Amino acid sequence: MSDLPATTGAGGIVPAQYNQQQIQLIRDMCARDCTDNEFLLLMQLAKTYQLDPFAKQIWAIKYGNNPAAIFCGRDGFLAIAHRSGKFDGMESGTRKDGDDLVGWCKVYRKDMSRPFEVEVSLSEYSTGKNLWQTKPKTMIVKVAESHALRRAFGISGLYAPEEIDTGDRPEPRYVSEVPPATLTTCEVCGVPVPEEIREKTKEHTPRVLCIEHFSAWWTAKQGQRGSE
Repeated sequence: MSDLPATTGAGGIVPAQYNQQQIQLIRDMCARDCTDNEFLLLMQLAKTYQLDPFAKQIWAIKYGNNPAAIFCGRDGFLAIAHRSGKFDGMESGTRKDGDDLVGWCKVYRKDMSRPFEVEVSLSEYSTGKNLWQTKPKTMIVKVAESHALRRAFGISGLYAPEEIDTGDRPEPRYVSEVPPATLTTCEVCGVPVPEEIREKTKEHTPRVLCIEHFSAWWTAKQGQRGSE
């Protein structure tokens, strides 16, 4: 399958490096039950911070009718830090504060004289379930590291799952073939087509097409008229 060009619309951008099957796979394993606009937001953040959904560096989880929560793992934050060229290492660990456990982290930048320091309390984040019950030190350190990395490198719109009670993260579900297009996805490439674009293009054709493939269809149509 050939790579798709970047497709812009009311909801965001789908990066050009993904083909139709890869886009569907990302929706299936990293943005299950998300709306088209929520999926486009996920892909925009992945593009902005150069995060790889296939490496589990970024994903979205839908909770009922609430807006989808978009998450980035601690390793994703580290990838952003390393890519900046200004990351100068970090220190992290835990300490006791009475009956509570405190996770701490210091992140160093090459262009700053002082580190970004963060401390977080286990009592504020622990759900008492899953890994919080069996590996509380590991979990609270991840929270501290995620906080510090976000502050040090100006990362916004993304949170680590350890910072929010997400329950068990859904396991990736792979598909063997690309499902047929829906009424809200391009019938050619499978890219989500925002409602605003669908409303504009349906004046000219009943087909659901993304901007790129509508432009191709329109050009071909005009060529046919010119040859008549």
